[in-house]
Amino acid sequence: MRFAAPIIVLLLLLGCNKDKTDPIDTDRLEGKWVLAEVLFDPGDGSGEFTPSDAGFSITLRADNTFEANYNICRVFEEGDRMDGEFTRIAAGEILIACSGQLTNGIQGRIEDGRLLFYYPCIEPCIYRFVKVSDATE
Repeated sequence: MRFAAPIIVLLLLLGCNKDKTDPIDTDRLEGKWVLAEVLFDPGDGSGEFTPSDAGFSITLRADNTFEANYNICRVFEEGDRMDGEFTRIAAGEILIACSGQLTNGIQGRIEDGRLLFYYPCIEPCIYRFVKVSDATE
């Protein structure tokens, strides 16, 4: 029995030293998202999501601010880094004003654990992001 106490202490220490990695919460907007796929329909309904290596990312914060490494309001053009505020429409759904007007905004929402941005095109233009990290306080 005199070995029981050291064994219990050893087990507790080993349990505390486990590298815990919590899964990323893809149902929450807050965190960093990276562009994974784009859909640009040619006008006949045949458009499909294709992988993107553009390297675009956006970080959404709990205080309704964002920071992106591209101009989020320009779907077809590369642009400068952009940051600002967004409006929450519903749980998992936001609107980012462009040109200072919500009517010229970009709508984003979580669908199946991914963040999709819907751009105002005649045919669907959609950016699909995957979450790479949760928000840090």
